[in-house]
Amino acid sequence: MQSKRVNEGKHIYTVDGQKYKEMLLGALMWLKEQQSLIDSLNVFPVPDGDTGTNMYLTFLDAVKAVQRLETDDVNVINETLARGALMGARGNSGVILSQLIRGFQIANKKNRDFSTRNLVESLRKASEVAYQGVLKPVEGTILTVSRKAADGAEMAYRNNLDLVGIMENTIAYAREALNKTPEQLPALKEAGVVDAGGQGYVVILEGMLKGLVGDKAFKSMDLELIKSVSTRAVERDLKYVYCTQMLIELSKQDKGIDDIREDLENYGDSLLVVGTENIVKVHIHTNHPGVILEYGLKLGPINDIKIDNMKLQSEEKIRKEEEKTRQEFLGDQGKGIIAVGQGEGIKKILEDMGADIIIDGGQSMNPSTNDFLEAIDKLNTMEVIILPNNKNVISAAKQAASLTDKKVVVIPTKSIPQAIASLMVYDEDLELDELEKLMTDEIDNVKTVELTRAVKDSKVNGMEIKAGNIIGLYNNDIRKIGNDFNEVVLELFKEVIKEEDLVTIYYGEDVEEKDALNLKSVIEENFDFEEVEIYSGNQPLYPYLISLE
Repeated sequence: MQSKRVNEGKHIYTVDGQKYKEMLLGALMWLKEQQSLIDSLNVFPVPDGDTGTNMYLTFLDAVKAVQRLETDDVNVINETLARGALMGARGNSGVILSQLIRGFQIANKKNRDFSTRNLVESLRKASEVAYQGVLKPVEGTILTVSRKAADGAEMAYRNNLDLVGIMENTIAYAREALNKTPEQLPALKEAGVVDAGGQGYVVILEGMLKGLVGDKAFKSMDLELIKSVSTRAVERDLKYVYCTQMLIELSKQDKGIDDIREDLENYGDSLLVVGTENIVKVHIHTNHPGVILEYGLKLGPINDIKIDNMKLQSEEKIRKEEEKTRQEFLGDQGKGIIAVGQGEGIKKILEDMGADIIIDGGQSMNPSTNDFLEAIDKLNTMEVIILPNNKNVISAAKQAASLTDKKVVVIPTKSIPQAIASLMVYDEDLELDELEKLMTDEIDNVKTVELTRAVKDSKVNGMEIKAGNIIGLYNNDIRKIGNDFNEVVLELFKEVIKEEDLVTIYYGEDVEEKDALNLKSVIEENFDFEEVEIYSGNQPLYPYLISLE
């Protein structure tokens, strides 16, 4: 392919930080405009964490962070963009996008402006970082598109084209690579679509060009998106200013830890009260530290007093100091467990099994890296176990684990039944490394059947699927389609059942108990299992989750 220069007029070889921000905002707005199209390219017709949605939400967090900057320094802009994308990354596509953006950050260290050379170096480094971030890179994906995009940029740069010309050639190369993805991945060819992640990357590049040239279509787009993002630096709005800590040596025994906690809970937030019958440590964010100290004096001598004015610290420093404070304050309180789940029944089961924090999410609502980090920070432990419970959530969980000082392990659970099985073997007395192996090994002992309805027409594994069809999945692989839940389960069981003797059914929010009991009876009539259990999971989108052990 030859480089080309479609745009005519004044040549642009360098832009300042303000114009670079406009390029990023153009990419965000165009990504929002094309979000549904990208979502529709997902190969499997199941309700899941859609690629377009995950890429948009990831990029939205990144651009919001940039829009709060007052500086026009491109280096700072890219550092902020990369940090925002890292924290906001959702799903596999969002995590890969955050790696691509990190490549831009690495390539633009110390750059105040953005030139043709910077663009070419950024696109190449973006591709390299993204490839490095994937354990087993697969061609025919966004990785291929990013590499070919960089090739197009380098070709145009050698021909001395300006920023507009390089962007146009980059997009042409990227789109050509995108159109070839069905030839590289059989699943794409069978479904008759191009790679969704690759399409998302092309859209971002197109949006950057729109922001660069001030495209009329770009200018006429809904500007509510811009209004939703502040363009000024903002200070953290603190409801409570003083971080207050003290140690109380209890002289009176009429107040216990629960009583002290109840007495102080209306004086601020982030309240922590721990200790013994004789000594209690208190941590609270309040506007009246004197009142807190006076309260402590009524109970006995106080010492180890620490009062910090949090308004005098930057937001990032506050976060780091608070994490450090919590760790010093609480010490090592054992292990904490974070699980992802949807549906009140599912959440209750996970909590009963030992999960300390449940992040609301899963199918069609993938938690971000920051969601996991916030949950990790909330735990009063230095060792954490994460159960993602969805194949599209594992990458964000692992990314969060790499960003904290705590020791975090991610058990690669892809379903709720796998999470429950791994929790069954949890032993608080084991070392974290031993637990990781034990819980991970247990995943292989449970098989998962999921029933849902197709959200679009598609062709998968040789099956013609119509929107509304009931789909039966076995370990995330579409195996059966039909129009009756009971029939699909029976047909699927006949194909996959081997030596399993325990079946557990979790029925969803749209399933009545009598229908779930009927399915239980049908299974018992047709198979000789030792036990068939049934629970109300209240999960959305998937009427039935079934565990086979």
